[in-house]
Amino acid sequence: MMKQLARIFLVCALLVYPCFVQAQKFIEGSWSNTQGDVTSWLLVTDQLLSFTQFETNSHKLIATYGGTYRMKGKELEIQQEWNSQDSLQVGQLKKITFQKKKRQIQLEQLVYTPMDKGESGKMKGAWIIVGNFSGDIMSRRPNPFFPRRTMKMHTGNAFQWIAYNVQTKQFFGTGGGFYSTQANNYTEEIVFFTKASSSIGKKLIFDFQIQDGIWRHKGQKSIGGAMDEAWSRRELLDHK
Repeated sequence: MMKQLARIFLVCALLVYPCFVQAQKFIEGSWSNTQGDVTSWLLVTDQLLSFTQFETNSHKLIATYGGTYRMKGKELEIQQEWNSQDSLQVGQLKKITFQKKKRQIQLEQLVYTPMDKGESGKMKGAWIIVGNFSGDIMSRRPNPFFPRRTMKMHTGNAFQWIAYNVQTKQFFGTGGGFYSTQANNYTEEIVFFTKASSSIGKKLIFDFQIQDGIWRHKGQKSIGGAMDEAWSRRELLDHK
């Protein structure tokens, strides 16, 4: 009897798991919804989810929150790492109802359409800034992942950076938009930015190189001044 129950459980698990994987893969990418003067963006990698709202015309940030997530039935469960409106939510689990609708998704009452075009290639996923270059010498930050972190998420052609502290629960800022890579160039078009509204709408071209797991991000900041940053994939730091 126990062997029969075990076989039934295994068969059910094998039937459910492909559906779970398919649903999770479907939601990965960038999604948007516009209702009047409020635009909502949803960026999803295989591990992280970021929800952001900004004013449609001014592109001024309204709110952003996100963190690691998992799908459970018809819900998304988000373990919040940052929350620009309510720091008390950091570390808390947020549950959102989810529905797949052909090439759209519905979260709570909002229906989102896809923004991504094509493959995301080398940049797909989340990156953490780990240091800076001086010439060709990289100086590493002693603790880039905890408690304060600056992270950049990439989907097919959308990106968002977020700076926050998981211990004090402070939110420091965010910005995002669209990106592309071509040969040795990485280009960003800024759609929203908390630090300087004058940066919104700018198109910035950076030198692009990934070597030994380090993304070298070199060019001019949107607010002026040189930058030469070192970034590493989040999964390489997450368990250290």
